[in-house]
Amino acid sequence: MQHSKIICAIDIGTSKVTTIVGQHFEIEDRFNVVAVSSIPALGFKKGQIINLDQATQTITQSLESAERMAGFQIKNAAVSICSPHIESINSHGVVAISTPNGEITQTDINRVMEASEAISLPAGKEIIHSIPRRYSVDGQEGVVDPISMNGIRLELESHLILASSPSLKNLQKCLDDVGIKVESLVYSGLATAQAALTNTEKELGVAVVDIGGSVTSLTIYTEGSPVFSSVLPIGGNSVTNDMAIGLRLSLEDADKVKLKLTKVTESKKYEDEIDLSQFGVLAEEKHKISLQTAINGIIKPRLEEIFSLVFDQIENSGFSSLIPAGVVLTGGGAMTINAKDICSKIIPLPIRVASPPKLGGIVDDILNPSFTSVIGLLMYNLEHSKNGSNTKKSKASFEGLFGKIKNLLEPLLP
Repeated sequence: MQHSKIICAIDIGTSKVTTIVGQHFEIEDRFNVVAVSSIPALGFKKGQIINLDQATQTITQSLESAERMAGFQIKNAAVSICSPHIESINSHGVVAISTPNGEITQTDINRVMEASEAISLPAGKEIIHSIPRRYSVDGQEGVVDPISMNGIRLELESHLILASSPSLKNLQKCLDDVGIKVESLVYSGLATAQAALTNTEKELGVAVVDIGGSVTSLTIYTEGSPVFSSVLPIGGNSVTNDMAIGLRLSLEDADKVKLKLTKVTESKKYEDEIDLSQFGVLAEEKHKISLQTAINGIIKPRLEEIFSLVFDQIENSGFSSLIPAGVVLTGGGAMTINAKDICSKIIPLPIRVASPPKLGGIVDDILNPSFTSVIGLLMYNLEHSKNGSNTKKSKASFEGLFGKIKNLLEPLLP
């Protein structure tokens, strides 16, 4: 009988809460999705809880639906977060090597990590990821694995991702009420990168932009590891809102029209004026709309605003000259008509739209950019459970930092 492992993940998005269960077959290194369930994110606003009871009900519904599909109860899961309170800092730690013969041990690695984390944090913030970027031994830079090397001084550059302590406590309350033990808390930008980026892109330097419902995450990688993480408080819902106002539709109908415009324009034969009934929209007053008005007059200006804000963040990060692999777009907002073309006019870098990698199982409805984050979370959880990482407890809700390094060859170890 082939050995397999069950992996569970809960993606707390800004428009939906998605629970996914995967079965990983170790010998073939193959994933099968055995259950997936998405529920509208009621009780949440921009990824943060605004109604505790409603948020708990949302997570419960998503879990129970996935459990019915999988046929068993979910008790442990990786959980992702994405909200404007996420920010990042690049830190530097230095320690003297402790052994008498100058040989570097795991203890020295742990000490230099703690030294890099010993920074003055903004009020109400805590570290949720401490990611080692590169080591140097006695001034020799670019060391990947310093274990067993000899020296006097060990240095580490690390990427720290911070989150709001009160927000994490509220989320922990929800998960406690639901009865879920959190295996790892993951910034969704890292999960998205796991599914959307290639190792070559990470090494060259790349920015992954995940356009969600009401937020957009930006994560920049260079030399194989993240150097900048940020979340902007604007997303694809802004386009939907503009369409609802401009076309005098309900938000639900405006979203239907937005998602189906691409299919309409892919057809070589289409007229500028189209009937809304073909979108499944029941408009009482206006049954026809102009495609050019919808695309160029409503959608384009809002996408230009989003990509201009993203470009400003890339410029201000200080890493704009270090991302020759360009920008990778994903998330539900990346499916908006002309998103890639509009982005390429605002950001002068190579642009591509990424979908999650192909998996087996129940995947017909999830192999599109809007599910990149949750599939990435599944992959991320597996990758780091392989490496033996664990979440260590500290004073806030999820109680702090991810566990000590077990495999220094993996640059994204939390």
